[in-house]
Amino acid sequence: MTEKKRQRKQKSISWSMINWWKWAFLILIGLILGSGIWFTKTVLAPVSLNTATETKTISNDPVFTVKVTKSSANRIMAHYLKTYLKDSPIKYAVTLGNNEAALNGSFKFLGNNVKFQLTFDPLVLKNGDVLLKSKKLNVGTLPVPISFVMSYIGHSYKIPSWVSLDSKAGNVVLKLSQFKLQNGMTLRATKLDPTNDDLEFAVYLPDNQ
Repeated sequence: MTEKKRQRKQKSISWSMINWWKWAFLILIGLILGSGIWFTKTVLAPVSLNTATETKTISNDPVFTVKVTKSSANRIMAHYLKTYLKDSPIKYAVTLGNNEAALNGSFKFLGNNVKFQLTFDPLVLKNGDVLLKSKKLNVGTLPVPISFVMSYIGHSYKIPSWVSLDSKAGNVVLKLSQFKLQNGMTLRATKLDPTNDDLEFAVYLPDNQ
């Protein structure tokens, strides 16, 4: 009897060990499978973005700014005027110097073609337009007032629609907000410092974007 009891006790212990390892193995498999499922769901799940924090383009804000040198600005203006005045009998040029802008052209005086240079102080207005205040007229020894030359320019020269000219005040306003690039974008001047060769413009998307 004692021997049988001892054998039954050993079998019971053996089955207990087997059951323990079985449950331990099942738990381990469960943990592995559970971890795998969690990892798969976490990695492959689509990312949900917070749309409230996404960047939105506001029509009143520039999309980027551009800095150019006087040399680059002069090349751009020369190219623009060459194309714009292609069919015009009267040619003129606009350039930026160290501390001023200059308009070089000509006008008829007593049947003669007289060359002139009209210089301006360039100023940035609050709305991003550019004001050119007339400063000096170089036209040889002729006693011609600035208002006369500017009046002649306004009546005889081909001028873009976005350029406003006031011959009495001697001012020219470049309404950059009305100047459209080929893609519909517009410009605003933010800084004009020709002395330090620092010209900066903000670029805006079209109003319907």
